[in-house]
Amino acid sequence: MGEKKAISLSSNIILMIIRLLCVMLMTYGLFSCQQGVVEEPNIDFGYEYFPLSIGQNKTFRLDSIIFDPIVAGISIDTFSWLLKEEIVDTLRDGTGALIYVVERSQRRIEDDDWVVDRVWTMSRTNRQAIRTEDNLRFIKMNFPLRENADWDANIFVDKSLEVSVAGETLEIFKGWESKVLTIEKPFDLNGQVFDKVLTIQLADNENLIEYRYGVEHYAKDIGLIYKELWVVDTQCEFCCNSDYAFCESLEWITKAEAGFVLRQQLID
Repeated sequence: MGEKKAISLSSNIILMIIRLLCVMLMTYGLFSCQQGVVEEPNIDFGYEYFPLSIGQNKTFRLDSIIFDPIVAGISIDTFSWLLKEEIVDTLRDGTGALIYVVERSQRRIEDDDWVVDRVWTMSRTNRQAIRTEDNLRFIKMNFPLRENADWDANIFVDKSLEVSVAGETLEIFKGWESKVLTIEKPFDLNGQVFDKVLTIQLADNENLIEYRYGVEHYAKDIGLIYKELWVVDTQCEFCCNSDYAFCESLEWITKAEAGFVLRQQLID
């Protein structure tokens, strides 16, 4: 009788130990799982550099230099005008993505009436900012923004596309490759300092007879505030009598024989 009682008591103790071990293991397992939880990092994607909303509008001043080869040498023409971009509507594309309709208007001086010139579109996904200009689709940004990150912004554009400028044919997009230069750096635009500006290099490709350079500056919560673009060619004839060694030493503003320089800056 005492033997059976002892065995029963031992069994109860063993069961208690097993239960205790189970509780300990479950608690440890729960604790381990909690310790192993990886919280999502607070990533700043940079969407504020490409804001989109109906009614958003900006006015720019554009200044251009056009190089036109003529019999007597190179004619250099300069033009200035005003450009207004306003988001006037939205629509959905074939995939259901939200597209913002941008109405572009121009005038030569402030007293002139605005004349609608073109209608372009812009859109933004979780990973990209896209702008379509005259049916040419450009990937303006890749998110999240990272310094020194590069990408083919013109992946949907024919790199060999030829455009006529003052009667001369140029491959405008030859050698382009976009790159983030700086993020959240101050930028002085004619005395107005923007504290947080994203700078993107559109292109920086040069050889003896061609120069393709472009840069864009985007202010946080505003968008594009300045753009500069150089698309120029030379044969080193008018500047240098085909002396290529001397021609190479010259600045492009001096030796350009075809193409254009465009500067676009926000004024309102």
